[in-house]
Amino acid sequence: MNSKTKKLKSKTILYFFLFLVCFIAVFPFIWMVSSSFKGNSEIFTYPPVWIPREPTTKGYTSLFFTPMYGTTRFIDFARNSLFVSLLTAIITVVIAALGAYGLSRFKFTGGGILKYLILLSQMLPGALLLIPLYMIMTKLRLIDSHWALIIAYISFILPYCTYLLKSYIDAIPPSLDEAALVDGCNRLTALYLIVFPIAAPGIVVTFVQAFIMGWNEYMFALAFLNQNSQWTIPVALGSFRGQYIVEWSYLFAGSVLLTIPVLLLFLFFQKWLITGLASGSVKG
Repeated sequence: MNSKTKKLKSKTILYFFLFLVCFIAVFPFIWMVSSSFKGNSEIFTYPPVWIPREPTTKGYTSLFFTPMYGTTRFIDFARNSLFVSLLTAIITVVIAALGAYGLSRFKFTGGGILKYLILLSQMLPGALLLIPLYMIMTKLRLIDSHWALIIAYISFILPYCTYLLKSYIDAIPPSLDEAALVDGCNRLTALYLIVFPIAAPGIVVTFVQAFIMGWNEYMFALAFLNQNSQWTIPVALGSFRGQYIVEWSYLFAGSVLLTIPVLLLFLFFQKWLITGLASGSVKG
């Protein structure tokens, strides 16, 4: 066997495993989209079928045009999720950027311990924070308010985003800040005109991460929101699973609609995400 044949064989094996990994990753989404166009009876047919024999859009039309709880429609849940996720992402990025810049540029007593505390906070499971946060929101009278979710999400997303953004700012030479200060800029102006534009890919990555965390979160939304008019999409989808009946057409169609904004976000910021992830993987 010559070297050309060996190279071709190794490439074939590599491409086969890459295809297998991609298929395993994409298969649940393909099955979810296919099942969203099936009736309840066809979802459980054996052997299962990829393409619906009798495709129906009942799940989608019901979500958009049929009120679910009183006058509340799926579009209202989507509006709630968008409001909570966008505000969470924007506030988180602003605070995380300032915190990351301070940790990266300033040396102060306890700075090293603070970095470890930020990492330590990510080891705490969300369920452990649920009861204390619920008591705090009750005292603040924020239960059944989207601000309860926004504050809760920021509390456990912010440490992660701060440490994530710090790695991007560490890669920016401090001499650029000093040159801006010599030219007459203050710290905030230098941060806005010099550091942020260079760290833009990292800021985009941080924004997308914070948005996705807020968009997909279920446990806190279920605990803090009692009125169905305030529900986000994950809580609404969870309500389709009853004690005796599961509305599979609603559930699959809603899951597809829940995924679409995240896919659009990735497609829109694809260039920035690739640049940000690549630059954040190295230091110096």
